[in-house]
Amino acid sequence: MNILLLDGLPEEYEGIPISADFRNMIQVDLILHDPDTNDVEKTAAALYQLYPDIPPDIHKAMEGLAWFYTRGNDPGKGKDKGAKKSPRKAFDFEQDANLIYAAFYATYNISLTTVDFLHWWEFMALFEGLPETTLMQRVIYWRTADVAGLPKHEKNHVLKMRKLFALKEVEKPAMNIEELNQQTKDRVARRFAEAQAAAARENKCN
Repeated sequence: MNILLLDGLPEEYEGIPISADFRNMIQVDLILHDPDTNDVEKTAAALYQLYPDIPPDIHKAMEGLAWFYTRGNDPGKGKDKGAKKSPRKAFDFEQDANLIYAAFYATYNISLTTVDFLHWWEFMALFEGLPETTLMQRVIYWRTADVAGLPKHEKNHVLKMRKLFALKEVEKPAMNIEELNQQTKDRVARRFAEAQAAAARENKCN
């Protein structure tokens, strides 16, 4: 979705109010990457974080979460199913908090600890637009750069800095919003089918 064409950034999904501040969505991101939380807990915690009042339609609630988290984009659209995911994670909102704060302050003169409100979509646009002069962007490059074909001295430097700024690995791989969305829908569908079957058996007995 092109934010330049929007008349203001959204703070609701199909009439349902959303907590649109970047802090809420960073919490959602941390929830989705929590290795100690199961899928059901992730779903509940993410929805409670996003909605002041969770809508009764869980399918619609999850669609709203996926839509807002991905900034109006379809999380599955345009993906090459045969493409391999990069094994290297570029950044982590928790482990890189200080670097992100410093980069925003130096680049935009925005203090992320005192700003009253910053929309999630605006925050991510600014984050992605950080210049290469910031340490945060250089760290992202060191973590994700393909060193094949680089001159030896540059390759050695990148690998050295990659090790220095390596993210702590979690034991359980993080679930992305698309996977969480689909699993939640499947779970609700199963429970609905089970409830229908139970009701049919009860009516048959009566």
